Amino acid sequence: MLSLLIVSIFATGGFEAGGQVGVLFPTSGLENSHSATALFGVNVGYQTGRSRVMLNYGYAGLQAKQAGPYRFDINELSVGYGYEFARRQPTPGSESNWGFEASAAAGYSLLSRTLVSARETGKAPAGHVGIGFFQRQGHSRLSLGLDDILFIESQPGAGARTVSLVDLITLKAGVSYVF
Repeated sequence: MLSLLIVSIFATGGFEAGGQVGVLFPTSGLENSHSATALFGVNVGYQTGRSRVMLNYGYAGLQAKQAGPYRFDINELSVGYGYEFARRQPTPGSESNWGFEASAAAGYSLLSRTLVSARETGKAPAGHVGIGFFQRQGHSRLSLGLDDILFIESQPGAGARTVSLVDLITLKAGVSYVF
């Protein structure tokens, strides 16, 4: 019975692999000292019906606004879920369909700051909430969306732990090949 369920899930869905590029905008205080930067990523996923499960990797390197040799690098791996809504089905004779997708993800990040030869590293969990537009044509899936990334850090300070939040907003586009 279980094998029949697994076979039916794989027969009605599809795997996908692709890449993303975008622009990352620092907020929550980081915008005072950091410039917007490019975001690069790769993803694999599986879709069945309106639901998608994704595994994403992303990299961004924030530069300082001043002319110094400062750099803040973010490498993140996340697992997420997306749900398609307001989906338009293909018209007769066409393979194209489009719609909107809401997504949420949980990730883990390796962070590093570099100033000349000094380097500081750290790790932080992250959460994602996003909304985007997608279009499918044959085996291709194109997407354009807004993603809000929230990093949560906890540091000891003066006898008590303090929690700080860092918010980054990304506008990204992606293309995937659906198997």
